[in-house]
Amino acid sequence: SAGNLRTIVQNSQGTYTLAATDNGKHILATGTITVPASIFTAGQVITIFNNTASNMTITTSAVTCYLAGTVTTGARTLAQRGIATVLCVAANTFVISGGGLT
Repeated sequence: SAGNLRTIVQNSQGTYTLAATDNGKHILATGTITVPASIFTAGQVITIFNNTASNMTITTSAVTCYLAGTVTTGARTLAQRGIATVLCVAANTFVISGGGLT
């Protein structure tokens, strides 16, 4: 019932607010991605790929999102062709990591 465990389902989006149905998927993004409040639970994960030749922004809306390995929170910049993983660690609390992420 969990789907194909060998494939990470792709969801192609422009500017987009993550939805509960994005859990376990990767977002092929061409615009700003927003991590919203009250949607995800601990252990759920979303991967974002910047499918553009320029930087893009990953923003938050009423959640705390830590840059992995730091106490830094807030919006992040994902470089061209960069990849980021967003992990929900508690209610409205996330950690983000990845290549090309600042």
